[in-house]
Amino acid sequence: MRVIKDYQISKEQLLLEVERLVKEGARLGTAICIDEGEEFEVIYNFQKGLDSVNLRLRVKKEEEVPSISSILLGAVLAENEMREMTGLKVTGMVLDFGERMLLADESPRFPLLRVARQREVIK
Repeated sequence: MRVIKDYQISKEQLLLEVERLVKEGARLGTAICIDEGEEFEVIYNFQKGLDSVNLRLRVKKEEEVPSISSILLGAVLAENEMREMTGLKVTGMVLDFGERMLLADESPRFPLLRVARQREVIK
């Protein structure tokens, strides 16, 4: 039977929890950042066999979140994407694309922010 577990953690717990999951044999599935108004919800999804584990953290938009890329290099792509699309302040990435991994220079900044989406609707 497939099990899905959700854990609400703090940004201070993130690296320790990721290290624990990796030691248990879990692999990173994906990471997403959701604009929740005053805060971001960041979700790191891990797979272990048929089971799924989500590490969820909420941070104010001006807060920094530590990168997990020093533990899992594959996180570099997801973390750069979250930063580029929402402005999430991810610190300590082992490879930083400087907010130009996916978007062109003339692209709008942080297109997945609610404010950016509202601007597009008004046009």
